[in-house]
Amino acid sequence: MVSGLVRHLRDRVAYRRYVWAQIRQSRAKRRKDASFRIEPFVRVIKSYCPDLTPGASILCIGARNEIEVSILEREGFSGVTAIDLWSSSSKIRKMDMHALRFREDSFDLIFASHVFEHAYDFPRVAHECARALRPGGYLFCAFPTGFEGNDHDRVDFGDAEGLLRHFAFWRPEKLYEARNLNEVSVLFRVAK
Repeated sequence: MVSGLVRHLRDRVAYRRYVWAQIRQSRAKRRKDASFRIEPFVRVIKSYCPDLTPGASILCIGARNEIEVSILEREGFSGVTAIDLWSSSSKIRKMDMHALRFREDSFDLIFASHVFEHAYDFPRVAHECARALRPGGYLFCAFPTGFEGNDHDRVDFGDAEGLLRHFAFWRPEKLYEARNLNEVSVLFRVAK
């Protein structure tokens, strides 16, 4: 009993350290303009997901600032929700990707640009994303590869298959994949 309690307390302390490391990094990059990366990603989504209507429900994970929301809205999507561990914007809800506070089947698309590599427990994040997606929903993500893990960049998936392995239970259907230098982007659909 005592060893279980000690392990639980250690895990909570480790997770709190993780959260603070992520918040520090997010705050440091809060003014970064990633539109050069986001705009081509949104074009991929529009090209490969023709059934996403302007009112499609979209979740941006790790939005940090309003750039992702603005680009998606400018491209005609009105149902955009954004989350991050920390934000000074009223358009971005404070929420942890490990514990999404949305009902099952809430979103048509989850957009996660350079977010999943920061996960503390990626299998849990994958479960939360699959739970929040509607059957046949899409997930677009981009992530770096070939890096040395640290407190901020924690998970190197290696390639698209390394990421998709975590979604195997939901039978992902890969629609798009690109690799540029040390970055992979992938769009897939979950069967549920």
